[in-house]
Amino acid sequence: MEMGVKMTKITCVKYTSAHTSSLLFGLLMALFIIGNLLTTANAVDKSGTSEDDAYAALVWKYMEKNKFVGQDRMRSHPFVGNRRHGSIQESIATEAIIDGHKGRLIVKQNYGGKGKLTPKDVYSAGGNTHLEAITIMFRREKGYDPDHNDWFWAEYKPDSSIIVYDGERLVGRANLCTSCHAALGGNDREILNGNNR
Repeated sequence: MEMGVKMTKITCVKYTSAHTSSLLFGLLMALFIIGNLLTTANAVDKSGTSEDDAYAALVWKYMEKNKFVGQDRMRSHPFVGNRRHGSIQESIATEAIIDGHKGRLIVKQNYGGKGKLTPKDVYSAGGNTHLEAITIMFRREKGYDPDHNDWFWAEYKPDSSIIVYDGERLVGRANLCTSCHAALGGNDREILNGNNR
């Protein structure tokens, strides 16, 4: 019986500096993408939780009781705004006690509609005519969200349900809110009457 040895041809690839650069670039891009996915996942986990919904319900209950929302709510002078919050807006700021914590509460009524809308249209129509959303900022206890001055954010439909925009529930530490207010709202994150302090 004859024993045979089978030979396999092995091909070696010679890597050039161009190959190494491409490989390194690909590896860095993969790490960048994975890092962004993890950061996005963590940001999503921070906002829109059931705890956020429960807290938003407490804020809404306070606003109903104190006539900040509803057909017979307090009114302020409507002013010309811009998108994200509506072509016409009303803002009221006060101190509120929510779940035993006293903090600054800013309530913004956001109006819009087809065609040109004026402050006079909004004020004379009364009630919820042209009302698209109610947005709030409530300064929570120290340590709630130190990167954004401990503000709790929510955007409600007039029926008190939370608005979802591009897949994000706008409640809690909502990224859409914090990113705009961090850029335009100054150190206190407030933007009132179109004033970007």
